[in-house]
Amino acid sequence: MFIRAEYSVGPDLRFLSNLDMNRMMARSFRRASIPYALSQGFNPHIKFSLGTVLPVGVWGEKEYFDIELSDFLSAPDFIKRLNEVLPSEVFINKALFLPKAPAALMRIINGASYAFVFKKGYNLAKLREDILRSSSLIVKSRGKKKDIEKDLRPGIFKIEIEHIEDVDVLKLWVATNQPINVRYDELLALFSNFGIDYEIIDVYRKGNYIRLGEDFYSPLEKVS
Repeated sequence: MFIRAEYSVGPDLRFLSNLDMNRMMARSFRRASIPYALSQGFNPHIKFSLGTVLPVGVWGEKEYFDIELSDFLSAPDFIKRLNEVLPSEVFINKALFLPKAPAALMRIINGASYAFVFKKGYNLAKLREDILRSSSLIVKSRGKKKDIEKDLRPGIFKIEIEHIEDVDVLKLWVATNQPINVRYDELLALFSNFGIDYEIIDVYRKGNYIRLGEDFYSPLEKVS
């Protein structure tokens, strides 16, 4: 038996590392008396896995994890128990009970959307058009193979602009995982390549997705 959950991580925890997030979740499962399954061996651990790593410095609206259960627990009870013990900046939005093991999140998530919050007054429409009209968008890789030239253009699918009171939000849907993995800090470098010196107030990940053709689905919508 398994639970797949969608959760949010607020801005105050943007500098929490992936290891810290794993530890916090494990402690919360224990405090909430979740009937979790344990691995075998000399040093057993809770059988759960986070989805794609949330970069340090970025908060997230729709992150995901899977946990294996040793006994039945309904999704509503799971949500209620965890939200009672989690820090205020972490919240379980949705959960889905699964009778059998789902495909691993790290394998099936192949898209994400990042939001960059700018002060008003900048020409984000031009930046959007410049990016989408470009045949290639070369930046230095910020991943494991640092400073290798990388073309982001095949991994940028769509861009939207949202106007909210005194800020404008540039939202980009990009590829993650293989064969193209677009990082948020590479997008920042891309803006600089266009000579952009805009003041960015905030950066967050709006969601993780399973991209099929031109459509984006949450890991709760597509479970295999």
